[in-house]
Amino acid sequence: MNLGLRLGDSVDFTVRGDCMRGLSSGRSVRVCRQRLYFPGDVVVVRRRGHWNTHRFLGYAATVRGIVALTQADNADERDPVAPASAIVGRAQCDVSGTERAAACGKYARALIRRVAKAGR
Repeated sequence: MNLGLRLGDSVDFTVRGDCMRGLSSGRSVRVCRQRLYFPGDVVVVRRRGHWNTHRFLGYAATVRGIVALTQADNADERDPVAPASAIVGRAQCDVSGTERAAACGKYARALIRRVAKAGR
């Protein structure tokens, strides 16, 4: 799923759409495979026949393994979860402290919802 990239390898993608602040449609962005991703990073995720360049919120454990939680900047809801192995890499673009803090807040809310739902 990760294009066979090894740690540190990179590939260029062309962004389509305007769902992410600072990444306009048609812009080329270099994506680098890493061992870990942090809240606020912009990552490319392979999803059933298409690619998403969205904000990484964090990881979550499920019965099927570790999944990645992501969300477009202009979306009200998170993306469907994807296996952590579906992350192609991190886009090499500027990420502000405000964007990282917002991603941490969304991640915390997602984890609280998951725990609350499991407790029912």
